[in-house]
Amino acid sequence: MKTIKCPATRERHEQYLRMKRLGISALSHGMLLLILALALSLDLLTDFSLLSFVLLTFSAMATQGAFWLLFHCRINLRFKDPSLTLMQMAVAIIWFSILISQLPEIRGSLTLLYIMVMLFGIFQISMFEFAFVGLLSLVCFGGVIASDLYFHPEEINLKLSLVQWLILASAQTWIALFGSYVRRLSERLKRQRSVLRHSNHKMQRANEELEQAMEQLDEIAGTDELTGVLNRRRFFEESRLRLAGTDEYQSSALCMIDLDHFKRVNDRFGHQAGDLVLERFCQITRECLRGSDLFGRYGGEEFILLLPQTNQESGVQIAERIRLAFEQYTFDSIEPGLRLSASIGATLHRWGETLEETLKRADKALYQAKSFGRNQTIYISGAQSSSRTLDNAGKTAKD
Repeated sequence: MKTIKCPATRERHEQYLRMKRLGISALSHGMLLLILALALSLDLLTDFSLLSFVLLTFSAMATQGAFWLLFHCRINLRFKDPSLTLMQMAVAIIWFSILISQLPEIRGSLTLLYIMVMLFGIFQISMFEFAFVGLLSLVCFGGVIASDLYFHPEEINLKLSLVQWLILASAQTWIALFGSYVRRLSERLKRQRSVLRHSNHKMQRANEELEQAMEQLDEIAGTDELTGVLNRRRFFEESRLRLAGTDEYQSSALCMIDLDHFKRVNDRFGHQAGDLVLERFCQITRECLRGSDLFGRYGGEEFILLLPQTNQESGVQIAERIRLAFEQYTFDSIEPGLRLSASIGATLHRWGETLEETLKRADKALYQAKSFGRNQTIYISGAQSSSRTLDNAGKTAKD
């Protein structure tokens, strides 16, 4: 069953259902009038005149039209029961009683109309209202019998009429008991559905919380605890996914970064100072990167960087931007005027090669940068063995 959450939409939907139930009531009246018109045209009803038929038709149109106006103008929403079920049933019982009074030949069959009215409201009204409607039908049918006894005493078969009344009373009693059972069953099903909906809501909320917890655990498991960047395992996982989605015309740059003389910082100022350096370096690096770039801690003071859809020139520019920004940063909180540097090895990922093969070439470039005096970026081409060195003055030199 579709759940409608918007209050305005739910109200329109419920009003539509009320109009639909009114249409069923109007259709029942119309079908009964159609049967009477057919019987009248075939001269099967001796005491039923065309005038009586016209008056009944007019009264049916008037009552159903009045209910339609109440629903159409939304006046019904002012009532405790917006469906106006009890009112519709009472009007139908009175209308059917007038019809039955005009057709003594088929009165026994027409008493079924009272049962039809009772079934109309079996799910909508309370048991007290249900009993009231049943009593109203007995009173109205008794009034029909009393009217015949007063106006046509010579034509009425009192014993037969009393038997019909008793049969109707028995049927109404059975309908009342059955309605009570159905009502209790319906309420129990509603309670069970409410409990089930509540349980489903709690389960859904628990699943959402579990998913959030799993996402947090996954993020924690893939994040370096100190610096907050990707750890080695997660960096390799994400990089393989990124590289698998590229083609041979989309180049990606890979950089290996090592902080120069980092051991001296730990030995001279302590590990807390070293941790601060690592944190600041990661902060500086992230400010130099794009949202699509991957940055992770390879181990110790070594970091690794993947720049998707980046050519040689752009990759070297980004690497130099990181190196220069870190070189210019002053760690005054550790020692006034303290500056550090980093060495970077860069290369391009060849289409079709593994990440480990590209990493091996970037590591070779990093080794050359450290061997040639540190604080520089060396690029090794993915297609050639030649390399390019950018020193701390930003100049290019051939290896």
